[in-house]
Amino acid sequence: MDKVRNTSTELDVVVIGHIIIETIVFPDGSILTPVLGSPAAYSSVAMARLGNKVGLCTKVGSDMPPKLMNVFKEAGVDLEGVKTIGKYSTRNRLIYVSMEQKRVEYINKAPSFSISDLPKSYLSPSLFYICPMDFEVPPEMLEELVKTGKPIFVDLGGYGGATSSIHQFGDESKLIYLERILRSSTVVKGSFEDCGLILGKVYSSAPAPEVAYAEKLMTLGAKSVLITLGSRGVYFHNCGGGSYFQPFRCEAIDTTGAGDVFCAGLISEYIKTGKIEEAILFGEAVACMVIEKSGGVKAERMPTREEVENFIKARHPLQYKEV
Repeated sequence: MDKVRNTSTELDVVVIGHIIIETIVFPDGSILTPVLGSPAAYSSVAMARLGNKVGLCTKVGSDMPPKLMNVFKEAGVDLEGVKTIGKYSTRNRLIYVSMEQKRVEYINKAPSFSISDLPKSYLSPSLFYICPMDFEVPPEMLEELVKTGKPIFVDLGGYGGATSSIHQFGDESKLIYLERILRSSTVVKGSFEDCGLILGKVYSSAPAPEVAYAEKLMTLGAKSVLITLGSRGVYFHNCGGGSYFQPFRCEAIDTTGAGDVFCAGLISEYIKTGKIEEAILFGEAVACMVIEKSGGVKAERMPTREEVENFIKARHPLQYKEV
């Protein structure tokens, strides 16, 4: 893959998806609320802290507490793409059954997106990152973004995965919608949990379920697939085959947002180098550093690029194996 670094004054990445007012219910029954949540919130703040020029396209209601928006300003995220529409922001309850299994209950939802929601300054970034909570970025918008010729990275959690209110569970009639998303994407990322909720039981001669999931997503139109496996690391699959990437050893304190900041690190390094293997390593390092702290979406929780580079040097070099 070619280097895609933006050398102009334009944005490096535009993040599209709802930010949310969240209530977190932990496995021990403890509750934290109100907190700022969503892949769009975690990833935009993390990428800005890594030194990227980030534009956030999202919609909120008049009920969004101003204090929850301060973190974007502190991190240096561009907010021209933020629209206040109506009374209600997206609100949910994020309920952890375990630290690796969760479900989401929605209370309110902000309006969905269309290509007209993007300011002119957001139409030519180095890369688009699509990370909905619950189907709010429709395939029609991705199909319009394809016309820009820019890479499009997509998080499947909001297209039937763990943050979605409904799941496909392998129903072929419901996967037709997903095919349009996959065909419009350069890289798609899903957690192992996301893939199970979307694809259900996948029967294959593949040696492991994540390989079968990746192969199924490829048959549906994906070009490259990343599946995060928690403590087992990351599995990457494209037309050339698949590879496992070992994780860093982490002393996890709070895994909320781990997949989102992994994507932030991945995208940040991909924009710089265009090399997916190095980008995966960088993303794993960012995720490890963030989950070793707690505090939700806070600028000071997110590492700088220099801190991540030092972390990688101190831990181990790139390790992966092909399958």
